[in-house]
Amino acid sequence: MKTLLFAISLVVLPMVALGQLDSKESERRLEEMNRRAAERRAISTTQAKPQPSDTSSVSGTKELTLDLGNKVTMKLVQIPAGKFLMGSPETEKVRENNEVQHAVTISKPFYMGITHVTVDQFAEFVKDSGYKSDAEKEGWSLGIEIKDGKFNLKKVNGCSWRKPSFEQKGNHPVVQVSHSDGKAFCDWLSKKSGKTVVLPTEAQWEYACRAGTKTAYPWGDNPDDGKGWANCADQSLKKQLPNAPAAWIFFTWDDRSVFTVPVGSFKANAFGLYDMIGNVYQWCQDGYGDYEKGAVSDPTGTDAASLRVLRGGSWSDGPANCRSANRNRRENGIRGDHFGFRVAAGVD
Repeated sequence: MKTLLFAISLVVLPMVALGQLDSKESERRLEEMNRRAAERRAISTTQAKPQPSDTSSVSGTKELTLDLGNKVTMKLVQIPAGKFLMGSPETEKVRENNEVQHAVTISKPFYMGITHVTVDQFAEFVKDSGYKSDAEKEGWSLGIEIKDGKFNLKKVNGCSWRKPSFEQKGNHPVVQVSHSDGKAFCDWLSKKSGKTVVLPTEAQWEYACRAGTKTAYPWGDNPDDGKGWANCADQSLKKQLPNAPAAWIFFTWDDRSVFTVPVGSFKANAFGLYDMIGNVYQWCQDGYGDYEKGAVSDPTGTDAASLRVLRGGSWSDGPANCRSANRNRRENGIRGDHFGFRVAAGVD
């Protein structure tokens, strides 16, 4: 293992490679998305005016708004079909051996949540369904403590999405949710909206994260150029950890936040997606395993694996784990202050 992670991250993982669209239509749409992404100012993820579950055209991009009830909505954006290189080149710094680069085809367009699922959105799910998260059912979870300039991970009774280790507001990404919790949310929203809502596959996630880029990070190959792009382990966190091991690597910039921040606080990528890197990890549908050899179309990974894929890094992760190709994995029922999710949906 080439890089030391924060204790909360538990597992260090790889990064991805190319994102290359295959048709003139996809290229045209990508160029339009690039131009429009900078114009987006706000996202209606919570407390927005309810709209019917239908597609609409906004700034040349097809969007889908789902009504969760009680004036809480969720916005998704359509991601075009295309081809890209998944994984990282052998020349990429701090890459892992499980990032073998290979050609992937995403054969159909799909919708992806513009942001992580928020506390308000998850709360509406719980209120409507009566669902209890894995942490609530077991009465405890893994929490964090910053004490004497050090970062400690420990078992905390009563810790859950309702009461994580730090203060959150309704527009923050929900944390302390397991893979099972994320799947249950998707099943509920599918029934409520009439759409097929799922966790994204690992291939869909990386394709959407790259949004046509071929670099280690959405902003380029230099981690120091990431200011304004993501909420990661930066100088704000480093100031809280003066006694952290010297091997811990922080970003050189300051995002002015130690823990989670409201979704959509940083720049969107060319597809109009926010926080694909940082804030909190995102559960994927796939079981973790080695990539298939050679070119593949719409891979889904193995469903029999004991570990589930997590992507994107978090507020507690440094440069190695916040690359587009990084692959984390944990057990199905694990949860923590840096685990969350976003959703995907099929296009009718």
